[in-house]
Amino acid sequence: MREVPEFALSGWYRDPRDHRCPHDAWLESIAIAEPARGDRSEIRTTEIRLRLLGAYHDGYIEFNYAGVKKYILSTFDCTGGVGDWIEDNIVVLGGDRICHTISWSVARASEQAMWLIEADDVSYTWIPKNA
Repeated sequence: MREVPEFALSGWYRDPRDHRCPHDAWLESIAIAEPARGDRSEIRTTEIRLRLLGAYHDGYIEFNYAGVKKYILSTFDCTGGVGDWIEDNIVVLGGDRICHTISWSVARASEQAMWLIEADDVSYTWIPKNA
């Protein structure tokens, strides 16, 4: 049976004082791709890549989701962006899929953006800004 990815269980991941922690990070980009194969490119999969500017603005956090099965990206108002990454949760569904839920603050403190991504796998990478 699959387990929650090691990075999500690490102490630094939930510690806002650690520069690698996604709390208070800002979304830089999201890319949704459907790589295809087959004679007519008829065999398709979905991949998602999130790139965040870390809360201390000294590095980037990248999440890469392979074999995406479902995603919901919901926000009431993103005029000024989705805001700060507030909290997230990663669980294993059905013994083999990863489910990552993310809540973001928005300009109005009473509202949040909520994202859900279900995938075969998720990876985390920390990239120092001057690397």
